[in-house]
Amino acid sequence: MVSNEKPSPRRLAKAGAVICGVIIALFIIIFVARNVWHGEELEQDQVTGNNVATEHTGPSYNQQP
Repeated sequence: MVSNEKPSPRRLAKAGAVICGVIIALFIIIFVARNVWHGEELEQDQVTGNNVATEHTGPSYNQQP
C-alpha cells in the first residue's frame, strides 16, 4: 500500500524547519562542549605550570629581553 500523494508544502516546510533546528542544536551543543573541555584543559595546565596557551604566538611587545 504505497501512497502516491506528495506531502503538503506546509508539512515540507515544517520538516525542513525541524531538520534545520536539529542541525543548529548539534552545532551549539558541540561548540559549548568544546569550550567547556578547553576551559578545563587550560585550568589543568595552569595548575600544573604547563601553560602552553600562548606557545603558538610570538613574543609580546612588552616583554623584556
